Amino acid sequence: MTREERHRILSTEEIADARRQARKAIDEVGIPPELIDRLRPVLAPVAEALADRHRAPEAA
Repeated sequence: MTREERHRILSTEEIADARRQARKAIDEVGIPPELIDRLRPVLAPVAEALADRHRAPEAA
């Protein structure tokens, strides 16, 4: 997911929260950053779908 895509589907607060959660996972659980980089292309479409689903009730 590109930076532009992230900012299109997530608020600044949501991006900051996601970064905090990622850092916590890396620090506390020991998830290697390389694994996160490899999973990012797989997880990005899921994150976008979840963001769309989250926005749908707000639009109604």
